Amino acid sequence: MKHLLLSLLALIAGASILHAETSFDFSVSLPRGWEATVPPRGFESGADGRGAQFDASSVLTLPGVANVSRVTIDGSTNTDDYTLEVRVGSTSFGTKTLSKGNEQTWEYSAVAASGDLQLVITKAKKKSVWIKTVSIDGSFDDSNLPEDNIMDGLDSDYVYAEPTLVASSDSLGSKIPYSFICNNVKVIANLGTKSATYFGANAGTMLTFVTTRKMKALVVDGFVRKAFTASASAGTLAYKSSGAVDIEEDQVLAIMDIDTNVVTINCDKQLRCKQVSIYFEANPEVDIPMDSGGDEEDDYSFEWEPQEVKTLTVTFDSLNVIDMTESLGYACTGLYLLTDDYEMELSVFASTVSDGTILPVGSYPINDSYQPGTVMASPGGYAEYDFPSYLITDFEYDKINAAWLYNTVYYLADGTLEVKAADGGVLFELQATSHFGSTIHATYSGSNPGDAVELIPDAPTSAACTKLLRNGQLMLIRNNRTYTILGQSK
Repeated sequence: MKHLLLSLLALIAGASILHAETSFDFSVSLPRGWEATVPPRGFESGADGRGAQFDASSVLTLPGVANVSRVTIDGSTNTDDYTLEVRVGSTSFGTKTLSKGNEQTWEYSAVAASGDLQLVITKAKKKSVWIKTVSIDGSFDDSNLPEDNIMDGLDSDYVYAEPTLVASSDSLGSKIPYSFICNNVKVIANLGTKSATYFGANAGTMLTFVTTRKMKALVVDGFVRKAFTASASAGTLAYKSSGAVDIEEDQVLAIMDIDTNVVTINCDKQLRCKQVSIYFEANPEVDIPMDSGGDEEDDYSFEWEPQEVKTLTVTFDSLNVIDMTESLGYACTGLYLLTDDYEMELSVFASTVSDGTILPVGSYPINDSYQPGTVMASPGGYAEYDFPSYLITDFEYDKINAAWLYNTVYYLADGTLEVKAADGGVLFELQATSHFGSTIHATYSGSNPGDAVELIPDAPTSAACTKLLRNGQLMLIRNNRTYTILGQSK
């Protein structure tokens, strides 16, 4: 949250700073001053995040750079068909055809030039490119930028009700940055959805609330997905982690002891707000559900899965692995597999391994136990969100929002994922049954992004364990490695 708070302070102060060898971070939003002809589809933050995702051609522009001789871009792409050109003023620094892969660095250089810095992204297929950071050797004077003030539009003399309610009354769109004011509360999303009945932030993005009086507590009535977690820029945050809840009634998120005019919620997964109650008294009495179990019935739908039983065989050519352990508080790995006509998302509850790897080689059954060593079975979806694990297909291009959409989902209900070492990389073999009984055979053989999979070459994953007592502690020896009963390698 430090990055956001510094940005907000700069906005409030109207800072004008001359930067040299400046680096711009795209992991949570477009940096101040940057504009895009087609906005990002989303943002991936954190250590494993790839930054701003573009799934359509777009031109990113930063005005007012000077004496720039080199531009360095850190990014990723899941296809070989994107091109990326860098321009400064009338000078082209060159065009690169990007190769598929994560955590790449693209460097451009030319005779020092001044003017508007432009990154020209051109696509050919329905896949994506991500921009994480952009660094320039030169200078940038942000005094040329508009004097933005986060308090703009708010009435400093407004008398707030107790509590003050914030709700959505009109539709601005989905997968977009937006802001609106309700009862003298400004709501800002760097990427999200605002409909006539709710507003919210996409996974990996932020939702900010601004008032002219210091807030003390904020409570969200709405919807979150299973295992939702978030962080707040101020105060103490509590949330209900038992699963998706009734969008009309339940309190799903609360922040206490805020004591500031600006508070930001950083959401690791999608958050929808039906209504937000903001309190200003010193000690508001707010009922915050804190249970982690819950008995509520989940109101999911499987209407996007065909009821006709089919057999689907898919070979994926791109893999991205996201370690969600730190954000969730337990070992969980997100697997995102892509090919031209299909996309698959799997949530794997891996056993904890102390050496930093997040997905040991082994066999993972698909079920709804949420236990270590399993793949999450999908409980279904809602109109704008589907819960893993699933396979999606039947894509179409939305010209209005310049994004690819999908119409068919196969929700995985049962089966097994095999994770193996193969030729210095990894091999995934999935045999699954969907909610309505379709059979899915899926494979991926290729690179091991970020060494996310614990490779144990030439050793059977079913090797027997030897038990022994060491210093009074039960230890297990398997595949020539020693573990405690908690799974920690010694």
